[in-house]
Formats: sequence, C-alpha cells, structure tokens
Amino acid sequence: MPAPPDASAEIAAAIEDVVRTIGAGGPAPRGMPYFGLDHPSGTRLRLVDELAARGIFRKYEHVLDLGGGLGASTRYMAVRLGCTATATGTAAEARAAGGLTRRAALGWQVFHVAADAASLPFGEAAFTHVWAIEALPQLGPAERTLAEAARVLRPGGHLGIQDLVGTQADPLPGILGPSCSRTRDLARAGFVEIAERDVTAEAVEHGSRQQVARAQLARRLGDGHPLVRRRQTIEHALATGRLRVVQYTARRP
Repeated sequence: MPAPPDASAEIAAAIEDVVRTIGAGGPAPRGMPYFGLDHPSGTRLRLVDELAARGIFRKYEHVLDLGGGLGASTRYMAVRLGCTATATGTAAEARAAGGLTRRAALGWQVFHVAADAASLPFGEAAFTHVWAIEALPQLGPAERTLAEAARVLRPGGHLGIQDLVGTQADPLPGILGPSCSRTRDLARAGFVEIAERDVTAEAVEHGSRQQVARAQLARRLGDGHPLVRRRQTIEHALATGRLRVVQYTARRP
C-alpha cells in the first residue's frame, strides 16, 4: 500500500512556495522568515515577547519548546531573544520543521527532536526555560507533561505557557474548555510564582504582508484543508468572543 501523505511535509512545501513569492517584495519580519505561516493557529507570534518578559535570554540560554510543530515559535524566540532553542514534535513535524529551519539558515541555533512530551529524551535540568505555545492540550495529560517539564527545567528556571481557551461550554476541538484550571495544574506539578495574563486583545495578526501570505497559503492548500479551516475557525472565534488567548508563567523552585 502507498504511504499515507505527510501533512507536515505538504504544509512546509506550500509555505516555502508562498514565501518565494511574497519574499520578493522585501525581507520577512525579524524572527518570522515564513511570515507566520508556520504558526498553526495564526495568532500573533509577537505574543512570545510577552512571555519572555519573565526570563533572561542570552546566547548561552537554552529553551525547550514543547509541541513546537513546524517550529514557528522556536525560530522566533531564537532570533528575537538570542537563545538556542529545541522543539519537540512528531517525527513528521521534526523532519518538516528541520527543513524550514535549515532554509532559514538557523540550523546552528534551532533544533528539532521527535519526542513524546510525557517522556522527554533529555536529562534533568537540561534547559533554562521550557515553553508550550498553544500546544499543551494536544500533548496528552497535563500532569504528565508538566511533570516532565519540571524535570528537565533547571531550578529557578521559568515555564511559559500560552493557551487557547474556549469561553463556552462547547469549546472548539483541541482547545481548552472554560473549566480547565491551568494554575491548579502548575501548582500540582510543583511550580511557584504562577502568573496569568489574558492577551486576547493583542492576539490578532494585522500585518498586511502576513495577511497576504496567509491568503495565498489558503489558496495553495485549498479551503477544505484542515490547517486553513482551523485558522478560519480560530479567527472567527476570537472575533466573536468565543475564544481567549491566555498566558501563564511559573518558576521551578
């Protein structure tokens, strides 16, 4: 039987095709070599800057980006903050993300690893920061993922989380329901200095070139493509108040 299509490779190829066209009009925004097309939800990647306010990021700091997918947030934090960064994902995501990272000439600073977030292949205290950008609900039971995050985070290091949270009893697929208590999950995993911030008002991307790039990618993939449908659903939910974007920061004691 033929191998099933690799969705990650298909999306990465489509992104590269669009960027070759859009990029002719000038350089991409700093930290976004793919104009944010590699960020699955389509929320503003600059929200990463808000999460970074709690930590210290220098060239010798190393961030673990849990569930980094195609690597949009991983590349963004490496370029914008000056640290090195490793993203976890499925084997298909790691292959596709690695190709995008090499094309962006960031292979010396950004790394992609196929790994289960509940059983990470890293030693204790291996990272100075651990982040999860709109990925935690897809990574399995939160208590297991957060326990692993605490294990690989150095004492005193910070954890940053960005969640998409539904505001109704019927949350969108793959998005947290309103009854979820992320602060409780963090406390149970042993984190302290837990802070919560609603960044919904800043979540929509307004950059004109990013919007043009997104429209071209939608045409390239087709309106029925899961990525296109998900972005349209999230955009509508943000506009109608059915969805919030919430950030959490905490420290490993």
